[in-house]
Amino acid sequence: MTKNFTSKFQIIREFMRHLKWPKRENKVYLRGGILSLLLFFSLPLIASPLKIAVLDTGFCPDKLSYSKNITFKESIDLTKSNHFDCKKLKNKNRRLHGNWVLERFLKELPSGHEIEITPFIIFDKYAKQNEVYWSRAFSKQNDYHLFIIAAGIKSTPQLENIKISIPIVVAGATLGRGIQYKSILWPQSQFKLPNVFTIGSYTPKDSDLPARPDYTLINPTQMKFFFEGGGANDSFKGTSRACAIASAKAIHHCYQELKKREPLATCLDKVKKKIEIFNDNEKVEVLSF
Repeated sequence: MTKNFTSKFQIIREFMRHLKWPKRENKVYLRGGILSLLLFFSLPLIASPLKIAVLDTGFCPDKLSYSKNITFKESIDLTKSNHFDCKKLKNKNRRLHGNWVLERFLKELPSGHEIEITPFIIFDKYAKQNEVYWSRAFSKQNDYHLFIIAAGIKSTPQLENIKISIPIVVAGATLGRGIQYKSILWPQSQFKLPNVFTIGSYTPKDSDLPARPDYTLINPTQMKFFFEGGGANDSFKGTSRACAIASAKAIHHCYQELKKREPLATCLDKVKKKIEIFNDNEKVEVLSF
């Protein structure tokens, strides 16, 4: 029972204590009324959707296919600079990396769960990031149950001081676009926190080779879980894809726990499993779920 619900229950109990109770034959009607009142207060807790935010480059939800139990809120441009037209943007435009993440997430997500998705744009009109944009995103974190982040920014003292208070699923950093082996990215750098779930990727088994590491992944030992990063015929690959899959599976396994704001790590501990990948001839076991 949540703190909010408990306080409402206490108010009702105090109200009942001061009631002038009716005759015996009328008590049943009053009890029925009290039960109806309790149900009225509890309905928002039962019916409210799981609220998630996706932090990325840009979004055009109208280009996506999704079930009726999924609701999209209007995108929030935390850079206050973007004015792109979804009708003119092609699906392959990297500006829609956020859409690629959502498309894979929605494909992996089992039907039936009520989910409200808010897209956060953290790349400005020049496709640049800034610690201010990330700070704005995390200032809103307690309005959500989960953050999905297939991005990262070079760490700064200001970012390191941000308190991460909700579960976040974040893609591991990979080489390229200014990222090197020695790069320290945020929030990936917060991998030691119990509510930060860093996601690595691996290349799945095919007809010629076994499952094998993603050699572009930096700091693989800092990844808490690994998921498939796509095969030869997939256009959307790597840790971003793995992050989308991991997020969908986390919601599948731990939907109620997330809504109740119970520790996601505790839930995932119950469903985690070991998988085998091969680094040349060396077999390596990593965790997934």
